Amino acid sequence: MQRAALLCLLVPALACAQETPPPVQKAAEGYLNALSSPGNDAGRELLLGGVTLDARLTSVDSWKILSRDYAKKETGALKMAAALMADLDKAGRRSLADLLKKTGGAAGDDMTVVELTRDEATRLLAPTKERTEAFKRTLPLLAYVARVGREVYWHPKNPVRPLLQQAGTDGSYTLDVYHFTVESTDGPRKETRRWPLRIVRMTTTAGLDTGWKVLPASDWSPD
Repeated sequence: MQRAALLCLLVPALACAQETPPPVQKAAEGYLNALSSPGNDAGRELLLGGVTLDARLTSVDSWKILSRDYAKKETGALKMAAALMADLDKAGRRSLADLLKKTGGAAGDDMTVVELTRDEATRLLAPTKERTEAFKRTLPLLAYVARVGREVYWHPKNPVRPLLQQAGTDGSYTLDVYHFTVESTDGPRKETRRWPLRIVRMTTTAGLDTGWKVLPASDWSPD
């Protein structure tokens, strides 16, 4: 075991790939193959929450997995997860209402540019920040996957929010996350970029099982 751990440190791209469970490796490679092979969209169906239009159009010329950076697991109560999400959403609605009151706006108005002092912004965002930190402190891996603390948490295409609603509040969940670093080449200039690929799976004691899925990071979230 110590020898394997040492090898993983010295040659992470090789050793960590060898320690990755076959279904996880297959999901990662299936998705990447779909990005680099026109007409091969099967791997795109691995995206958690389904395939958006932009995600379907996303492509790369070539790719390679540089490393498997880490694997994490978390088990938590669904009731707690639902409560944390509800508290955060409530705080967000309250902050938005305060902002609209401050600016004299209302739901449905055109976007208004308003200059706020730092103290005013802090006061408006404090309830959300408090609930955000509570979520991240209590269920850190779920908060990470749900993008808690990032703008994309509020995005309507965030797949984790409907997933938690589907899971309900009875029993517990187990969340697994495998994080890879991928290098790909894109475009006529063969530009190289490195980006994170996260393979996730959520199961619940009530029988919900997402299977191994790709956490979206295309049209609505570069992170």
